[in-house]
Amino acid sequence: MTLPVNGIVDTQDNRKRKTHRKSRLGCRNCKLRRVKCDEARPECKKCLSFGVACNYNPATTADLELSVGRTASIRNGPERGWVVNPTIPRPIDPTGSLLWSTSSEKYSGFNFDRSCHDRLHKFYRRTVLSIGPQEGPNLFRNVTLELAYSHPYLMHVVQTVTAAHDRILSAPAHQNSTKTTTEIYHLSRAAALLNKTLSEPIRPEDRDAVWATAALLGLAAFSWIEVSSVEEAWPLKSPEPSDLEWITMSELKSVIYDLTQPSRPDSMFHKVDVSYKAANNTSPPTLSDMPPLFLQLFELDDSSTPQNNPYLSAIKILVPLFLLNVECDRASIVRFLPFVGRMEPRFKALIESKDARALLLLAYWYAMVCKSVWWLERRANLECQATCIFLERYHGENELIQELLLFPKAKCGLLELL
Repeated sequence: MTLPVNGIVDTQDNRKRKTHRKSRLGCRNCKLRRVKCDEARPECKKCLSFGVACNYNPATTADLELSVGRTASIRNGPERGWVVNPTIPRPIDPTGSLLWSTSSEKYSGFNFDRSCHDRLHKFYRRTVLSIGPQEGPNLFRNVTLELAYSHPYLMHVVQTVTAAHDRILSAPAHQNSTKTTTEIYHLSRAAALLNKTLSEPIRPEDRDAVWATAALLGLAAFSWIEVSSVEEAWPLKSPEPSDLEWITMSELKSVIYDLTQPSRPDSMFHKVDVSYKAANNTSPPTLSDMPPLFLQLFELDDSSTPQNNPYLSAIKILVPLFLLNVECDRASIVRFLPFVGRMEPRFKALIESKDARALLLLAYWYAMVCKSVWWLERRANLECQATCIFLERYHGENELIQELLLFPKAKCGLLELL
């Protein structure tokens, strides 16, 4: 193993933008990101979720300023069985360098300099807040930083993800930004060390670190999209071997999940795993719940099963979120991840072959997560727009698909651009 409804919309009424109350008192960050500010004070929820300092007054806070010091006091009481230590318990010498090594021969040393230390603080105080549900960041922060010092591949991936977060937050909106040398270096080291670990039976004491590393690699893979225009985004772009690598990484995560079993009672991630399963333990929609246009396009009836209809499993994940108008944010994001995490091989093959109906479902998922967290937003927006344009350009004769495309087009801002 190596890494590398009653119709959805009304066609007559929805081609015009719906009237809505504009957020005239919202913060400048939300205006730049083109999301509706909730106007909460002193910091709006959108900025909290995105990991930046809210700037109702641009004179005192810069646009999209990293909020690196805001969460140092977050702690959890003893009822959860763990407490966040407000300091990072590793010293740095006056020269700013620390050679960190472990007793295990299977791990190499880690040159822990001042820049690494600063990124670790940013991960601890900011980046980790965008990982998992609301109870997840505190636990993930605590256990990841504890494990990273004894597992260099985890420390390398923490450095990678934090460097990617820095880059994305500092890049002007809608501007292409390529991976930095810092990201590339730490990614290569993380992948090499993790592959070495996976080439042998995983030791019990390494299981949580391996799972944490895989989870962060999956997040990083989704955030990496290096295009400067929609026409350069998949599926409009020319085919390349690296297309849809983020889905492949998700498949690898599923394999590593089975190997490491973070659901086991002695796992540091047990509580988060329980919360994840509880959030997704919902009754699947029945045919009567399904939007009529979905029933027609995907040929759904009482005889439909995942075995005879490769779209059904994905539909059962997406439709409840769509019908309930669930907003993807830090609290609800775990309900959107199974679309990728549970993607069946036949459905993935349809996406890879650019099957129109599979692409439509992918566009719906992109549309529902495109204004959520930093590591999802850019790819979701660009590839949602590219997918809608692809379906319009090459399947314009399919009236059902064109009707259903109005929802993702509106969500990703494509209707405003046309």
